[in-house]
Parts: sequence; structure tokens; C-alpha cells
Amino acid sequence: MIDRLSRALDDGRGLRALVVQVGDLARMTRLLHGLAPTSAQLFGEALAAAALVAALRKDAERINLQLECAGPLRGLFVDADSGGNLRGYVRGTAVGIPGAPAEATVAALGGSGFLSLLLARADGTFYRSSVELTREPLAGALRRWFASSEQVETALALEVLPRGDEPLGQVAGLLVQRLPGGDAAAVVAARGAVAAGAFRDALAAGAPALGLVEAVAGPGFELLGEQEVAYRCGCGLDRVRNAVTALGADGIADLVATVGRAEVDCEFCHAHYVLEADELRELERRMRAGH
Repeated sequence: MIDRLSRALDDGRGLRALVVQVGDLARMTRLLHGLAPTSAQLFGEALAAAALVAALRKDAERINLQLECAGPLRGLFVDADSGGNLRGYVRGTAVGIPGAPAEATVAALGGSGFLSLLLARADGTFYRSSVELTREPLAGALRRWFASSEQVETALALEVLPRGDEPLGQVAGLLVQRLPGGDAAAVVAARGAVAAGAFRDALAAGAPALGLVEAVAGPGFELLGEQEVAYRCGCGLDRVRNAVTALGADGIADLVATVGRAEVDCEFCHAHYVLEADELRELERRMRAGH
């Protein structure tokens, strides 16, 4: 099954809903980054969270979700855009805390730190907002971020469910928001349904996207469309060359003299890039010539 994000609208009550499923992504990134169980669960939740927030943005806008925490996870980073493209990394890759997964993730965060979201707009401007972490799941911190930064009535759920021996069997997120003039009481009711486990139960039962929405927010929604969600890094030699030019012509000359090459590892996909001395000298020559 391809990971997807689905959009739904209840025009009568003035509500919109987003559902994202990123189980394949979570399992793939567990292998890519070599994540222990608790690190993998938190990263899966963060991927779902970033996909939901990014889907609320306009075309060509990006979001960065960053977590800095006192617990052994130390932090994580997810970059996402409204087209369903995700990439990221975890600072503490080897966190595997015994016990119930929900309790383990709270322990891995450590009860203090920050959840920050950087919104990069299409016009080149940026907006960053943060909330302090308390001893709570990632979903709790994100709910408080919506309340303080977006100031839009929101119901939110992030869930990771096992399937057989696979702890990342299903990784999903749900967001229900009131549109201007919409039914605020319906969002309050949706929050109560999330707290009572309605989203988790519907996910475990294999409900489709619209069924997941209606399990939390009731009937009346129309499915507007779906899009694929995928892990796409976007790194490449051109970006490596641009990064090396930040050293300046003198810095590149010193790099050639002392090391003889430039080696860069992408923290998102672990691709390894090498610029040999001849190419570095050409970059230096172009910089000195003003090209």
C-alpha cells in the first residue's frame, strides 16, 4: 500500500479533515537511519505530524518540524512540503526503552525542551514558532502548538500500531479543524473522541480514510482527494558544490592544499559525495574570476 494523505470536507458544519498514513515511510526510514524501536516510533509520529502541517500550507511552501529535548532522543528534524515530500533525521538513533511504547516515547523525550516549526513561505519569508515540551507525547506538544501559534480549533491524533511482530505496522495521523464560521462544538467533540481512542480503534479495524475521519468527527464529510506521501531527499552534486563555495576561494584553496578533496555525507539519505582536487580548483578559479 502506497502511503497517502487524504483531504475531506464537511461543508455543512464548516470542518476540514486530513488523514495521513506513513507506515511504509516509517519502516523504510527505520532501516535508512538504523533506528532502535523507540527512536523509530517517535520518528514515525514526527513524519505523520509534519505531513499534516505541510498539507495545510499553500503550493511551494515548506515546513520544518524540529524537536530539541532533554531525553535520550535528544532531538529530530523533519522537512516537508505541501506536495507530500518528506525527509529528516533523528539525533538519538539508538533509543530503545522497554515497556509500553507510549510510555517509552514520553521517557525518550525527557519532559523538557522545545517543539519548533519553521514555515517557509513561497515569497521567501519565514515564520518560526515554538512551544516548550512537558512530560507528554509528541501529539500533545503539537496540539498545544496549534492552540498557541495557529489559533484555530483543532483536533489531532498521532498513532503507531503494531501488526503481528512488526511494531510499525500502521503509522498514521488525523487532523480536524474548524473553518471560519464553522462548528466549534464539533471540534471539541472530535477531541473527546480522539481521547477516547476512536481514531486508534478505527485504524486497528482497517477503516479507510473517510472512515477514520468519521470515526472521530462524525458523518457528513466528503473525500476531496488523495496524494502520495514519499521520502524524497533532493540532495545532489550541485547542492554539494554550492555548499563548498561557502568556504570562499581561499577556503577552497586551503582545502585542496590540506585535504586534497571534499567529502560530504547527506544527513537525510546518507548519500556520500566526493569533489576531487581538480573540481575544487575549478570552483576556486571560477570564484576568483567572478563567475
